[in-house]
Amino acid sequence: MFIQTGITVFSAVFQLFLISLAAGILIRRQMISPLQIQALSMVTVNVFLPCLIVAKTVTGFHPEAFLNWWILPLAGVLMVLIGLLFSGVLFGFKPEKRSMMTLAAMQNAIYIVLPIGQILFPEQFDRFALYCFLLVLGLNPLMWSLGKVMLSGDKESGILWKDFLSPPLAAIFISVSLVFSGLVDYVPGPVISSIDLLGQATVPVAVFILGATMGSISLEDWPAKEDILIVTAVKFILIPLVVFAGLWVTDLNTTMPLACTMLMIQATSPPATNLILIVKKYGGDVQTVSTTMLIQYLVCILIMPVWISLWQFVAG
Repeated sequence: MFIQTGITVFSAVFQLFLISLAAGILIRRQMISPLQIQALSMVTVNVFLPCLIVAKTVTGFHPEAFLNWWILPLAGVLMVLIGLLFSGVLFGFKPEKRSMMTLAAMQNAIYIVLPIGQILFPEQFDRFALYCFLLVLGLNPLMWSLGKVMLSGDKESGILWKDFLSPPLAAIFISVSLVFSGLVDYVPGPVISSIDLLGQATVPVAVFILGATMGSISLEDWPAKEDILIVTAVKFILIPLVVFAGLWVTDLNTTMPLACTMLMIQATSPPATNLILIVKKYGGDVQTVSTTMLIQYLVCILIMPVWISLWQFVAG
C-alpha cells in the first residue's frame, strides 16, 4: 500500500511537471515571448482566477450541510502561520527575506492537490475538491494580501492597507457573502456556468505560466544555498511534521478521514503557482522567486509521495 500510493502520487505530480517543462521549452525556443506570458499572467489574475473562486465557492460551499466546515479555512490559516513562524525564525525575520518566507509558508492548494485527489480518490473527488476550496477560503486571503505584500512590496518599507487589494481577494469576499446572505439563489444558472467556464482555464494556464516563467530564468544566478535549504526544510519537513502530529493527536482521522488526507497533501505541497502570478503582475524579485520555486517543485516530486504514503499507511 505504501509503495502503490507513492507511485500514484509521483505520477500525478510528474504529469504537472511535464506541462511546466513543455512551457519552459517553448519559451526557451522563443516560440512564445516573456511579454506574452506577462499578458497571460495579468488575464489570469484579473479574470480567470477570480472566476474560479466565485464559481467553486457559490456552487460547492453549503455551510448548513457541513457543520465543521470552519475547521478547513482555519487549517489553511494555521499552515501559513506555521510556515511563516518557522521560516521567520530561521531567516531571523530579516525584511529582505520576506519573499523566501512566503515561498516556505504558502502552498499550492489547488493546482497540484486537485489532480492528486482526482487520481487517489476518484469516487470521492467532488467532496475532496470541496474540502480544498474550503481550505482556500482561509489561505487565499492571506496569499493575496500578506503574501502579495511580502513578495512585491518594498522590502524596507512598512505594509500599507492599499497593498492588500486584489481581484482574487475581492472574489473571495463577494462569493462568500453571496453564500451566507442567500443571494446566491438569485444568481441565474447561466451566469454561474459562464463564470465557471472562464474559471476552468485557471489551472492549466497557471501551470503553463509557472513553466514558462521558470523556462525564462537564468540558470546562472541562484539564491544562496542556505536560503534554499531553509525554504526546503520548512516546506517539506517542518510543516508536514507539525500537521502530521496535529492530525494524529486530535484523532480527526476517525471522523474526517478524507479531509485529513487532504490536509496532509496540502502540508506537503510545493509553493503556490499563484506566487509567480503575484510577482509578475505586482513586481518583485522574479529571478529569486522562480529559481527557488523551481527547486521546490523538483524536490516535491520525491518528497510528496513519501509523506502522503506514510500518512495513508499510519492512518490506514
